[in-house]
Order: sequence, then C-alpha cells, then structure tokens
Amino acid sequence: MRDNQLSQLQSSLLFGSLSLIPNGTLRCTLLAIVFCIIVFSRIHLEHPSIQLAHVEDKINKAEEDLRNAKLYCAKDALILAAQGVRLLEVKRTMSMIKCHSLESGTLSWKKYRLLSRDIAACAKEVKKIRTVVQLIVESEHQRKYTQVINETETMLTGFKSPEVSPRISPMFIV
Repeated sequence: MRDNQLSQLQSSLLFGSLSLIPNGTLRCTLLAIVFCIIVFSRIHLEHPSIQLAHVEDKINKAEEDLRNAKLYCAKDALILAAQGVRLLEVKRTMSMIKCHSLESGTLSWKKYRLLSRDIAACAKEVKKIRTVVQLIVESEHQRKYTQVINETETMLTGFKSPEVSPRISPMFIV
C-alpha cells in the first residue's frame, strides 16, 4: 500500500512539474526522456546479477534463521533438517543459474526473462523455507510460554488464600 502511495505521489509531482513547462514539444521530449530513464533503471534493477545478489542475501538470512532454530528447537530437528535440504536445493539451483548466466555472456530478452523467472522462483522458495522455520521457532516460544504459565499457576494454586485469587485480572497489572 505504501509503495502505491509513493508511486502516486511521484507521478503527481512529475505531471505537475511537466505542466509548468509552456512549450508542448519540450514537454513531450522531457516526458520521453523521463520514461526512458525509468524503463532503463527498472531493467537494471531486474538484471539477473542484481536479482541473484538479493536472493543470496535472503538465503544467508534463511541459513542464519535455520542455525538459530536448530539450537533453540531441538525437538523439531527432523523438520529443520528437511528445511535445510530444501535450502541446499535452492542454493544448487542458484549456482546453476549463475553458471548459465556466466556461460551465455550477453542475454537475449528470452533468456533474460527465463533467468528472471527462475531467480524469482528461488526467492519464493527461500521465503517459504524462512516462513516454516520462523513458525517452528514461534511454536517453540508458545510452548515454553505455556509451560511457564502452567508452572506459575500451579505454584499460585499452592499458595491459595481466601482473599487472593490466583488469577490476576489484566486491569490490575501495572
């Protein structure tokens, strides 16, 4: 949503500043130049080498999440190992994409689109892996919180007195 508002603001500023130019020919020329700059910058940002770098950053974050999860969630070792295998498969695919990109040198539009699609698929898979790992970690957090709550309630039940309730209402928490 925020990107959409930023885009609307940019286009409003662009068209507002173009309306200040009195000459129609100059206005069209500047609009064409701005359009070309936007298109070329967009192409540059989606170049496979830049996309590869972004996905490699995501892979590094996923590896870090996976390492931390293995330390924190020992009972989910098999699921985490499976996610590790999935991540290794993505890394292998990324390596094959890099090799293909290096071998081909200059890219035709067709190869460019295919590489971009493959890189996007890898990015999507890394996101899924990170989500699974993060859900496992959060599940472990919830389990530990529940355990502490139960232990605390058990302890409070042992000290139960007629005028003090073991459950404290949220409005009395300061």
